[in-house]
Amino acid sequence: MSLLQYYLSNTMIKAKCGHIVEKKYVNVHDGLCRKCHSNFSYIIDLVSNYGEDALVQYWYAMILTRLSSGENEQESICLIEHLIEYYQRQLVMVPSKEKYIKKMLYMLNSLQKPFDIRSLQ
Repeated sequence: MSLLQYYLSNTMIKAKCGHIVEKKYVNVHDGLCRKCHSNFSYIIDLVSNYGEDALVQYWYAMILTRLSSGENEQESICLIEHLIEYYQRQLVMVPSKEKYIKKMLYMLNSLQKPFDIRSLQ
């Protein structure tokens, strides 16, 4: 085993999202890689500047656009999964925002598991 392989095997791990990242980064950022953590940082800024409904609209439009284009489908799926986990935790931690959090979870789940209206006929 080369020195580089030894270093990488002892400093790099797979994050929750499946991306390979430094152990130190994952430990500090709730198990997320840099890219996924950056997405969550953006969430905080958007909510503080424009409110909760703007965030729901932004994520819905962004994720739906990325999924329909076929680009970065795996990244979008990964982001949806992270957002669902995050908002499920928030539902327990911040009961005062239950209405907003349920709206976000409904939107995310509808993107993750869309239904076909024709199946209801």
